[in-house]
Amino acid sequence: MSTKVGRKMFSYHVRKLIYLLISVLIIYAFIQFMRSRSILDIEDRNAQLKQMYKLIKSGAVNSKLWRGQQACKHPTLDVNDPKMMSFVKNHAPLHCSSEADWVIINGSVAKINPETRQKYGEIECSFTDILRANDYATRMGLTTTTHTEFNLESSDFVRVHCVANNGKRWSSTMAGIRQDQDIMDRAGWEQLPKEAMHLNVLMFGFDSLSRNSFIRKLPKSYALLQELNAVILEGYNIVGDGTPQALIPILTGKTELEFPDTRRRMGDKATYVNVYPFVWNNYRSSGYVTGFMEDTPNTGIFTYRLKGFDAVPTDHYMRTYYVDFMPESSKHKNLCVGSIPRHVVMMDYARHMFTVYDSKPKFIFGFHGELSHDDYNLIGIADDDLVQWIKWFKDNGHLNNTIMIIMSDHGHRFASIRNTQQGKLEERLPFFSFTFPPWFDRVYPEAMKNFRINAQRLTTPFDIHPTLLDILKFGGAGMGDISKRSISLFKEVPMERTCVDACIEPHWCACLDWEKIDPQDSVIIRAATYFVEIINSYNNQNSNLCTTLNLDSVLWAAKLLPSKAVRKFRGSADKDGFVPDMTADLDITTELYQIKISVKPGGGLFEASITRHIEDNRFSMRIEDVSRINKYGSAASCIEQTQEQLRKFCYCQSEKQE
Repeated sequence: MSTKVGRKMFSYHVRKLIYLLISVLIIYAFIQFMRSRSILDIEDRNAQLKQMYKLIKSGAVNSKLWRGQQACKHPTLDVNDPKMMSFVKNHAPLHCSSEADWVIINGSVAKINPETRQKYGEIECSFTDILRANDYATRMGLTTTTHTEFNLESSDFVRVHCVANNGKRWSSTMAGIRQDQDIMDRAGWEQLPKEAMHLNVLMFGFDSLSRNSFIRKLPKSYALLQELNAVILEGYNIVGDGTPQALIPILTGKTELEFPDTRRRMGDKATYVNVYPFVWNNYRSSGYVTGFMEDTPNTGIFTYRLKGFDAVPTDHYMRTYYVDFMPESSKHKNLCVGSIPRHVVMMDYARHMFTVYDSKPKFIFGFHGELSHDDYNLIGIADDDLVQWIKWFKDNGHLNNTIMIIMSDHGHRFASIRNTQQGKLEERLPFFSFTFPPWFDRVYPEAMKNFRINAQRLTTPFDIHPTLLDILKFGGAGMGDISKRSISLFKEVPMERTCVDACIEPHWCACLDWEKIDPQDSVIIRAATYFVEIINSYNNQNSNLCTTLNLDSVLWAAKLLPSKAVRKFRGSADKDGFVPDMTADLDITTELYQIKISVKPGGGLFEASITRHIEDNRFSMRIEDVSRINKYGSAASCIEQTQEQLRKFCYCQSEKQE
């Protein structure tokens, strides 16, 4: 009897558990359904634009209040921050096919590889032109069969099929630059405006790389850019969510909302993105050869959410290659085309353009997404290739008349990274660099001086557009107009510029909010004591002639934190990335303090930024960030000839004795 009762009770509990699980699944499914429905589909573009401007005006205090001070204080983000480093992994180097490609393309000439001919004997190859039908399809052109070489004339792209005498076969999809006499006749340096800087423009971007991510994952490339004296924009701030909102202002000077509707889902109501006034059109009409390179055709910048191009946007347009190749990509090793990494295929396309149009002015914009869009670490496998690519341009003399721009659209947007304080800020601070010819500083000294100043100022994608226009027709240096959202980087960006002035919505603004703190606050006193310890330690490491300094007083202190809008931003609530979802609650793990102190003996006045790590209640700072804000006179006379770096810190023991 007791056994039957036990079985009934067991059966009852099992049924109860099943009902509970079913209920949970139903509730979960309902929540997901409602969440999917809550992604707004807004058709009224003017309403969106008005709302965006309203958000911008609700931002930080007006620039007039700063009176000659740096209004935007961007966070000092540690490249080796432990939480960020927990996301960093190393991928094994990419090894494509061990057998060399049977065909080699250089510029517009495709030749059968001599090594392959030596290995297999006589080889016959057929080359079929790949032609663009539209942004989403290709069609085949003529097929030419040869035993020697093939000249690209009708298309930049070909399907290649080769057969050796022994029956062995090889095939691939290849890219070069066709010989186009019409382009040759149209382009020329002599056609440029008289105010032009007479420079090629080579822009190459990687998706989803913050400035710190670039340093972490592409350290060799970063070191080479520094060696080439590249100007890296440390205050470059995004102005919207996703790649189109980062690149449309760069390429057109405006936002998507300021143009006719180009969203694919609007069907016949949408126009093609050719309606945008792309900057490459300005260059083309002034005598430049133009090129646009982009991979990942299924998630293209102008074709995933937008309608794409009707007519080809530039003289050479690489999307056609990827549209044709990607359905065949499974026949190749992952991330490869034959023996060549896919990212190198894109890099080579730019090299081919410089080879074919060696004596013509060129504007090239390339944007690579496959390695970095969906993976935080995979981009690291391209470091050596990027170094070799940059060196090719340098070694062949192209950097003597080219401005090279290596950049990204935004930092990573994965939830796990976005949920950290530093990750959320890094998302807003992408990598952006300019490398100038060696002579540029001499010919345009004021413009170059401004550019270096602007590396530390608040800058945005809107500023890149007039900078590109200035390369084509230089409008002079001087001071930028703070009332304009777009300021050429050849003009000085005012120190007083805020996110409101730069037309950045509060939830995208990485400038820190200031909160004045009582100088006698216990945390401030601890931070100030640490500050003096760092100075003493630096002096002692380099000399035994300096007096130990002591804290005299804290003169001023402020705490800097990410704005409330940044902390509350979770993501976009609409399909187009314009409406913010402000339901997040970001944990603050670090606080940045700005502190001004006086020390004794000597009365030195110092100012610095000090980071407090909340989890373990410790401080960190960089000695390079310390400013001496009063004169030190002869106080450092004992070391000024031998340890110049100590001059602002050292109070000589001999001074104390006197």
